[in-house]
Amino acid sequence: MRGVDREENNPLKSLKSLIKNLKTQNMKMKAVRNGLLTLSVAACFAACQNNEAPAPKQSNIEAPAQKGSGLKIAFVLIDTLTNQYELYKDAQEKFQKKQANAENTINEKGKSFAAQVQSFQNRVQKNQITQEEYNNEQARLGKFQQDIQDLQTRLSNTLQEEYAKELQTLTDTIQSFMKSYAKEKGYDFILCKSSGIDQVLYADEAYDVTEEVVAALNKRYAKDKKNAPKKEEKKSK
Repeated sequence: MRGVDREENNPLKSLKSLIKNLKTQNMKMKAVRNGLLTLSVAACFAACQNNEAPAPKQSNIEAPAQKGSGLKIAFVLIDTLTNQYELYKDAQEKFQKKQANAENTINEKGKSFAAQVQSFQNRVQKNQITQEEYNNEQARLGKFQQDIQDLQTRLSNTLQEEYAKELQTLTDTIQSFMKSYAKEKGYDFILCKSSGIDQVLYADEAYDVTEEVVAALNKRYAKDKKNAPKKEEKKSK
Protein backbone atom coordinates (compact mmCIF):
# COMPACT_ATOMS: atom_id res chain seq x y z
CA MET A 1 0.00 0.00 0.00
CA ARG A 2 1.38 3.37 -1.01
CA GLY A 3 2.41 5.68 1.81
CA VAL A 4 0.89 9.11 2.32
CA ASP A 5 2.26 12.57 2.99
CA ARG A 6 1.64 12.94 6.73
CA GLU A 7 3.21 16.36 7.13
CA GLU A 8 0.72 18.28 5.06
CA ASN A 9 -2.36 19.40 7.04
CA ASN A 10 -1.54 17.12 9.96
CA PRO A 11 -4.80 16.33 11.82
CA LEU A 12 -3.05 16.57 15.19
CA LYS A 13 -2.47 20.24 14.49
CA SER A 14 -6.22 20.60 13.96
CA LEU A 15 -6.84 18.82 17.27
CA LYS A 16 -4.50 21.17 19.16
CA SER A 17 -6.17 24.14 17.50
CA LEU A 18 -9.62 22.90 18.48
CA ILE A 19 -8.60 22.27 22.10
CA LYS A 20 -7.21 25.81 22.30
CA ASN A 21 -10.45 27.22 20.86
CA LEU A 22 -12.50 25.14 23.31
CA LYS A 23 -10.58 26.58 26.26
CA THR A 24 -10.90 30.11 24.92
CA GLN A 25 -14.64 29.77 24.31
CA ASN A 26 -15.26 28.26 27.76
CA MET A 27 -13.42 31.19 29.31
CA LYS A 28 -15.66 33.58 27.36
CA MET A 29 -18.77 31.76 28.54
CA LYS A 30 -17.59 31.95 32.15
CA ALA A 31 -16.83 35.63 31.68
CA VAL A 32 -20.39 36.20 30.50
CA ARG A 33 -21.73 34.35 33.53
CA ASN A 34 -19.46 36.17 35.98
CA GLY A 35 -20.32 39.47 34.32
CA LEU A 36 -23.97 39.01 35.24
CA LEU A 37 -23.46 40.28 38.78
CA THR A 38 -21.16 43.16 37.78
CA LEU A 39 -23.44 44.43 35.05
CA SER A 40 -26.50 43.92 37.24
CA VAL A 41 -24.94 46.17 39.83
CA ALA A 42 -24.28 48.76 37.13
CA ALA A 43 -27.86 48.45 35.91
CA CYS A 44 -29.24 48.81 39.41
CA PHE A 45 -27.01 51.82 39.93
CA ALA A 46 -28.52 53.43 36.84
CA ALA A 47 -31.99 52.48 38.02
CA CYS A 48 -31.52 54.12 41.39
CA GLN A 49 -30.22 57.29 39.78
CA ASN A 50 -33.11 57.41 37.33
CA ASN A 51 -35.32 59.87 39.22
CA GLU A 52 -37.33 62.67 37.66
CA ALA A 53 -35.78 65.35 39.84
CA PRO A 54 -32.44 66.79 38.67
CA ALA A 55 -29.38 65.56 40.56
CA PRO A 56 -27.98 68.05 43.09
CA LYS A 57 -24.34 69.08 43.12
CA GLN A 58 -22.03 66.68 44.90
CA SER A 59 -21.12 69.31 47.50
CA ASN A 60 -24.63 69.20 49.00
CA ILE A 61 -25.90 65.72 48.11
CA GLU A 62 -26.29 64.32 51.60
CA ALA A 63 -25.52 66.57 54.56
CA PRO A 64 -28.11 69.31 53.86
CA ALA A 65 -30.72 66.78 52.74
CA GLN A 66 -32.80 66.64 55.89
CA LYS A 67 -31.78 69.99 57.33
CA GLY A 68 -31.81 73.00 55.05
CA SER A 69 -32.91 71.89 51.60
CA GLY A 70 -36.00 69.92 52.54
CA LEU A 71 -34.88 67.03 50.34
CA LYS A 72 -35.62 63.51 51.51
CA ILE A 73 -32.85 61.07 50.62
CA ALA A 74 -32.25 57.34 51.15
CA PHE A 75 -29.73 54.83 49.82
CA VAL A 76 -29.65 51.15 48.85
CA LEU A 77 -26.73 48.73 49.17
CA ILE A 78 -26.78 47.26 45.68
CA ASP A 79 -24.48 44.33 46.47
CA THR A 80 -26.88 43.24 49.19
CA LEU A 81 -29.91 43.80 46.97
CA THR A 82 -28.64 41.62 44.11
CA ASN A 83 -27.48 38.89 46.50
CA GLN A 84 -30.87 38.71 48.22
CA TYR A 85 -33.24 39.51 45.35
CA GLU A 86 -34.94 36.25 44.33
CA LEU A 87 -35.43 37.37 40.71
CA TYR A 88 -31.68 37.80 40.36
CA LYS A 89 -31.00 34.44 42.01
CA ASP A 90 -33.41 32.66 39.68
CA ALA A 91 -31.96 34.41 36.61
CA GLN A 92 -28.42 33.51 37.65
CA GLU A 93 -29.33 29.87 38.26
CA LYS A 94 -31.09 29.60 34.90
CA PHE A 95 -28.14 31.20 33.11
CA GLN A 96 -25.62 28.89 34.79
CA LYS A 97 -27.61 25.82 33.72
CA LYS A 98 -27.75 27.02 30.12
CA GLN A 99 -24.03 27.75 30.18
CA ALA A 100 -23.26 24.30 31.60
CA ASN A 101 -25.39 22.67 28.89
CA ALA A 102 -23.59 24.64 26.20
CA GLU A 103 -20.17 23.72 27.60
CA ASN A 104 -21.13 20.03 27.83
CA THR A 105 -22.32 20.05 24.23
CA ILE A 106 -19.04 21.55 23.01
CA ASN A 107 -16.94 19.24 25.20
CA GLU A 108 -18.72 16.14 23.87
CA LYS A 109 -18.14 17.30 20.30
CA GLY A 110 -14.49 17.92 21.15
CA LYS A 111 -14.08 14.43 22.62
CA SER A 112 -15.61 12.89 19.51
CA PHE A 113 -13.29 14.91 17.29
CA ALA A 114 -10.25 13.89 19.36
CA ALA A 115 -11.18 10.21 19.16
CA GLN A 116 -11.63 10.37 15.40
CA VAL A 117 -8.34 12.20 14.94
CA GLN A 118 -6.54 9.58 17.04
CA SER A 119 -8.10 6.73 15.07
CA PHE A 120 -7.13 8.41 11.82
CA GLN A 121 -3.58 9.00 13.04
CA ASN A 122 -3.22 5.34 14.06
CA ARG A 123 -4.23 4.19 10.57
CA VAL A 124 -1.76 6.62 9.01
CA GLN A 125 1.10 5.45 11.24
CA LYS A 126 0.37 1.80 10.39
CA ASN A 127 0.27 2.74 6.71
CA GLN A 128 -3.28 1.38 6.41
CA ILE A 129 -4.66 4.21 4.32
CA THR A 130 -4.23 5.37 0.75
CA GLN A 131 -3.41 8.93 -0.27
CA GLU A 132 -6.96 9.42 -1.54
CA GLU A 133 -8.46 8.12 1.71
CA TYR A 134 -6.08 10.32 3.66
CA ASN A 135 -7.12 13.41 1.73
CA ASN A 136 -10.84 12.63 2.09
CA GLU A 137 -10.58 11.95 5.82
CA GLN A 138 -8.46 15.07 6.30
CA ALA A 139 -11.14 17.16 4.59
CA ARG A 140 -13.91 15.54 6.67
CA LEU A 141 -12.10 16.16 9.94
CA GLY A 142 -11.40 19.74 8.90
CA LYS A 143 -15.10 20.29 8.28
CA PHE A 144 -15.97 18.63 11.59
CA GLN A 145 -13.59 20.99 13.38
CA GLN A 146 -15.10 24.03 11.65
CA ASP A 147 -18.61 22.84 12.52
CA ILE A 148 -17.64 22.65 16.20
CA GLN A 149 -16.14 26.12 16.12
CA ASP A 150 -19.28 27.48 14.42
CA LEU A 151 -21.40 25.79 17.09
CA GLN A 152 -19.26 27.39 19.79
CA THR A 153 -19.90 30.81 18.30
CA ARG A 154 -23.66 30.25 17.99
CA LEU A 155 -24.00 28.98 21.56
CA SER A 156 -21.92 31.84 22.92
CA ASN A 157 -23.97 34.43 21.02
CA THR A 158 -27.21 32.83 22.20
CA LEU A 159 -26.04 32.92 25.81
CA GLN A 160 -25.10 36.58 25.54
CA GLU A 161 -28.45 37.46 23.94
CA GLU A 162 -30.39 35.62 26.65
CA TYR A 163 -28.24 37.24 29.32
CA ALA A 164 -29.01 40.68 27.88
CA LYS A 165 -32.75 39.94 28.07
CA GLU A 166 -32.46 38.77 31.68
CA LEU A 167 -30.46 41.86 32.58
CA GLN A 168 -33.03 44.13 30.92
CA THR A 169 -35.84 42.42 32.84
CA LEU A 170 -33.93 42.91 36.09
CA THR A 171 -33.21 46.56 35.29
CA ASP A 172 -36.79 47.35 34.25
CA THR A 173 -38.18 45.67 37.37
CA ILE A 174 -35.95 47.61 39.74
CA GLN A 175 -36.47 50.90 37.90
CA SER A 176 -40.22 50.48 38.03
CA PHE A 177 -40.21 49.55 41.69
CA MET A 178 -37.84 52.32 42.77
CA LYS A 179 -40.01 54.98 41.13
CA SER A 180 -43.16 53.78 42.87
CA TYR A 181 -41.29 53.22 46.15
CA ALA A 182 -39.77 56.73 46.12
CA LYS A 183 -43.16 58.26 45.35
CA GLU A 184 -44.90 56.28 48.10
CA LYS A 185 -42.26 57.14 50.71
CA GLY A 186 -41.78 60.70 49.55
CA TYR A 187 -38.10 60.39 48.63
CA ASP A 188 -36.55 62.94 46.29
CA PHE A 189 -33.45 60.80 45.70
CA ILE A 190 -32.52 57.18 46.30
CA LEU A 191 -28.77 56.70 46.01
CA CYS A 192 -26.75 53.54 45.47
CA LYS A 193 -23.85 52.26 47.52
CA SER A 194 -21.75 49.46 46.08
CA SER A 195 -18.34 47.92 46.60
CA GLY A 196 -17.60 48.33 42.89
CA ILE A 197 -19.53 51.42 41.75
CA ASP A 198 -19.97 53.99 44.49
CA GLN A 199 -20.40 57.75 44.19
CA VAL A 200 -21.49 58.10 47.81
CA LEU A 201 -18.44 58.72 49.97
CA TYR A 202 -20.40 58.62 53.22
CA ALA A 203 -23.96 57.84 54.24
CA ASP A 204 -25.50 57.56 57.68
CA GLU A 205 -26.94 54.07 58.22
CA ALA A 206 -30.16 55.71 59.31
CA TYR A 207 -30.89 56.39 55.63
CA ASP A 208 -30.30 52.76 54.58
CA VAL A 209 -33.55 51.32 53.14
CA THR A 210 -31.98 48.22 51.58
CA GLU A 211 -33.75 45.69 53.79
CA GLU A 212 -37.13 47.26 53.17
CA VAL A 213 -36.55 47.46 49.40
CA VAL A 214 -35.35 43.85 49.15
CA ALA A 215 -38.33 42.59 51.15
CA ALA A 216 -40.76 44.52 48.96
CA LEU A 217 -39.11 43.38 45.72
CA ASN A 218 -39.14 39.73 46.82
CA LYS A 219 -42.76 39.98 47.91
CA ARG A 220 -43.78 41.36 44.53
CA TYR A 221 -41.66 38.79 42.67
CA ALA A 222 -43.15 35.91 44.68
CA LYS A 223 -46.63 37.13 43.75
CA ASP A 224 -45.72 37.45 40.06
CA LYS A 225 -44.07 34.01 40.12
CA LYS A 226 -47.18 32.47 41.70
CA ASN A 227 -49.46 34.07 39.11
CA ALA A 228 -47.23 33.18 36.14
CA PRO A 229 -48.76 29.68 35.58
CA LYS A 230 -52.26 31.17 35.58
CA LYS A 231 -51.26 33.71 32.92
CA GLU A 232 -49.72 30.96 30.79
CA GLU A 233 -52.89 28.89 31.18
CA LYS A 234 -55.04 31.79 29.97
CA LYS A 235 -52.79 32.31 26.93
CA SER A 236 -53.06 28.65 25.94
CA LYS A 237 -56.87 28.75 25.95
